Amino acid sequence: MITIPGPADVLAETERSLQRHARVVLCQIVRAEGSTPGKPGWRLLARPDGTVYGNLGGGAFEALVKADAQAKLANGRAPSEVKRYYFTEEAVKGEPTGMVCGGMAEVFLEVLAAPPVLAVCGGGPVGQALARAASLAGFELLVADDREEFRHPELFPPGARMVEVGRDYEEDFLSPVLHRDLYVAVVSRCWETDTAALVAIVRQAPPRLRYLGLMGSRRKIARVRDEVAARGADLSRHSLHAPIGLPIGGDSPGEIAISILAEIIQRKYEPDQES
Repeated sequence: MITIPGPADVLAETERSLQRHARVVLCQIVRAEGSTPGKPGWRLLARPDGTVYGNLGGGAFEALVKADAQAKLANGRAPSEVKRYYFTEEAVKGEPTGMVCGGMAEVFLEVLAAPPVLAVCGGGPVGQALARAASLAGFELLVADDREEFRHPELFPPGARMVEVGRDYEEDFLSPVLHRDLYVAVVSRCWETDTAALVAIVRQAPPRLRYLGLMGSRRKIARVRDEVAARGADLSRHSLHAPIGLPIGGDSPGEIAISILAEIIQRKYEPDQES
């Protein structure tokens, strides 16, 4: 027996899908007149991978709504809208479905986007200050460190995700947020862990990596680049911001964190391109 998800089930799945896919379209019938296959309140969730969850009544009408939702997901700047569908072969002020029920339905196609994620490799003083600042700027947080004392939740804003890694960063620590709009700051304790973190990031290949930065002196950065290349990781397809942050002066953890966040926010509002 096939169970059709109800409106509440679709809402619950919307949150889970946002975490995984970063952007979805929630389609809800908000008004109906005459004979229609779906009723007001019925919902359908469209995901970027082409899958859907929920029900609007099926048939050509639902197929058209799915196509319209996918078109919005393909266009990164498409707005939400209310669209009218007529269950007729022709229409003047809406889209005809080719059906012959004779009714009409208005569907709210709501484009939902998850907040961007800042992954901080290194939970030391700079990582802690950066996490606090980024939380104020609306980023979700993921903090990875191999030292237990630097993964205590009380050191970071509420809701920050703590990830345990080894010193070699062999774990796929980005997996919970891999398909999100992702910004990564490598501010770990030494050049060895910096190298390991960068190799791990390249290996995991996050498809929506918007920013990748490395803290340190130019001499240290050159050493890390050489070590990353020696391990077979190709950084050439990413624009590595190193030294990390805008040159605004100051060298305290808080000042460094502000310079990093300023650069990340600047990158966030640049035209869409790879990190």
